[in-house]
Amino acid sequence: MKTIDLSKVTIHGIDGKEATIDVAKELAQVIFANTQSIEEHSFSIELYKNPVVELTEENKAIIKEYTEKYFKAFVQVAVNELIY
Repeated sequence: MKTIDLSKVTIHGIDGKEATIDVAKELAQVIFANTQSIEEHSFSIELYKNPVVELTEENKAIIKEYTEKYFKAFVQVAVNELIY
């Protein structure tokens, strides 16, 4: 099973320069504050503690859903590159 580290997400600026950002804690907090699902709640707590995530289909779906709703497009693109 593939794993990714959401504390080291590479984004590309409009000028083409790369930067590494930590998405893990912010994503964990967004999920924690907005979920109605116990599974997502548990995922958010684990993500907050450990930014290295096993990419199950369920985890991919959670990450994709919340990045699409709560993060800017440049972060969405970078996260999608990691999970697909």
